[in-house]
Amino acid sequence: MIGMTIKDSYRSQEQLVNEVLKNKAIAIFDLVVDIRHWNAQFNGVYAKSETMTPNPYLDPNYIKSDKNETLIWINPAFMTRQISDIASKRDGFSLKITSNTLINHNNAPDNSEKKLLDYFESNPDVPYLWERNGDEFKFMGALKVEPECMSCHKKQGYKIGDVRGGISVSFNTANELQQLKEINKDKEYGILFLIIAAIGTIITFFTYYSIKRSDDNQISNLNHTLEMKVNELDELNQTLHNKVKQEVKKQREKENLLIQQSKQAALGEMIGNIAHQWRQPISAVSAVMMNIKWTAIAHGAQKDFLDERINEANEQLNFMSQTIDDFRNFFKPDKEKENFNLVEEVQRAYSLLEAILQYNNIILHVNADEEFIAYGYPNEFSQVIFNIVSNAKDVLIQREVSSPEITIDISQDVEHVICEICDNAGGINETYLEKIFEPYFTTKDVNGTGIGLYISKEIIHKHMKGTLHVENTSIGAKFTISIPKNKVV
Repeated sequence: MIGMTIKDSYRSQEQLVNEVLKNKAIAIFDLVVDIRHWNAQFNGVYAKSETMTPNPYLDPNYIKSDKNETLIWINPAFMTRQISDIASKRDGFSLKITSNTLINHNNAPDNSEKKLLDYFESNPDVPYLWERNGDEFKFMGALKVEPECMSCHKKQGYKIGDVRGGISVSFNTANELQQLKEINKDKEYGILFLIIAAIGTIITFFTYYSIKRSDDNQISNLNHTLEMKVNELDELNQTLHNKVKQEVKKQREKENLLIQQSKQAALGEMIGNIAHQWRQPISAVSAVMMNIKWTAIAHGAQKDFLDERINEANEQLNFMSQTIDDFRNFFKPDKEKENFNLVEEVQRAYSLLEAILQYNNIILHVNADEEFIAYGYPNEFSQVIFNIVSNAKDVLIQREVSSPEITIDISQDVEHVICEICDNAGGINETYLEKIFEPYFTTKDVNGTGIGLYISKEIIHKHMKGTLHVENTSIGAKFTISIPKNKVV
């Protein structure tokens, strides 16, 4: 701070030198102007001289006295010129009168003076301008036309207040600047001394502080090391606890998934056994129907009527047989991925739910204008459709929706087949929307297990390399399934 203060004092002294030079130039300019005013009030004066060359631009430029002495007419401009010649003989100093409108060409301005004169004419309120360039200080004051000037300069078109020219004053400031440099040099030495002293103080302080801190650090490091060891032990215990907890959770999920798959396999096996047991009674019922038919014909019944009724009964028996086969195949796991018709698998899942949907007056629309071939496990995909449609059915029944509907739209892009399942049950609570695919999460009071949608997402994401997500629409929930068309490497 002290160094900056000393530096600022140098700038202040430099400004002071400039101010002194400016005031000195203003004083000289004012003195010359006063002398010109004195001359002008007499409309010029006559000076006796036998050696002075008269001003050729004045008429008459001299007269003879009664004693035959030569009297030179000296007007303000000629007098200023004479003073300038005398003053300019001093070392490092010059004085000059100049103008853009010349009478005496010896007063012609140089380039820098011409710029200043032009500026004065454009800005008549500016009294003077100055600058310091290197060792030279240049000053110019504006000469304005005053009433006593009009006798000589009226014929040039001037008016009172016009800028008629200027008086320039120049100094050589080498001595002043040299003295200022010497002062600045001394101050630089002072600043250097302050810097060295400050560095020494800082080094002493930091040496003391470093020794003290080293001792404190040794004690602190011992405490810190002990604390770190305790924290590491706590973190190890906590990490071990979390890992055990996570592994138990993963194992439980795997176990539940295996239990669910075992249940499905057992259900498929049970349905297979039921199907085997149904075959013989169905065949027996068909044979009984044929015996009834021929017995009735033998007793005079109409053969056409009996054929129609027998055919209807056989169709129902075939439907029962096909239905039990569908259920058995539905729960049979696929061993290998394959290309399959996605629309057919949607229709297969629908056929298992068709009766209960019709019973509850739920209309299901499947919108697919062409075949859509996907790559994956067809049976597992059917299970996903079955789960989602079954959930939609339960919500429509629970909320007693009038005109309940489920719509399945099937489309495709370049790489995927897309299946969108929408209902008009009002949507899923926003609180549950992000939890809907978590295991064991269910919104059903008693009958829900919370495993169906979780397994559905596992099938689509992990088994078939696709995506399954849910969102709410203006009328209900929309599940979107995207499955690759071809094998994903």
